Amino acid sequence: MGQECFYRENRQDRAEEEILLTERLAEGCGETHWRIRPMTQRENEEIWKRSGEDEGRYQEMILAESVVFPDLKDAALQNSYGVIGAERLLARLLLVGEYDCLRREVERINGGEDDGCTDYI
Repeated sequence: MGQECFYRENRQDRAEEEILLTERLAEGCGETHWRIRPMTQRENEEIWKRSGEDEGRYQEMILAESVVFPDLKDAALQNSYGVIGAERLLARLLLVGEYDCLRREVERINGGEDDGCTDYI
C-alpha cells in the first residue's frame, strides 16, 4: 500500500474508554466506571506550556484533562470537596493507589502500553 496507509482517512483513532478505577466513590449510586480519553500531541504540548514546564503540575493536568467522567470541571462536584480546579479535585477524590491506577490507564490509552514511550506521564 505504501505511504497511503499513513493518510488521515486510514488512521484508526482511539476512542474514550470506560475503566473501573474505584467502586469506593460511587457505591450505591449505580455509576462505577470512569471514562478517559486519549489526547493528541498538540494537546500534550499545550498542557506542557500551561503547566509552566513543571513536571509535577504537568502530570496533574494531563490526568485531569484525560478524565471525561466524572466531570472534574463541574463546580458542584468541586464545591462538595471544597476545592477549585480539576487537578485539586482529582487529588481529593482518589487514594494514592487509585491515582496511580489512573496514571497507568492514561499512559495505556495514549499508546504507552508496549514500549514505555509515555512513562513520563
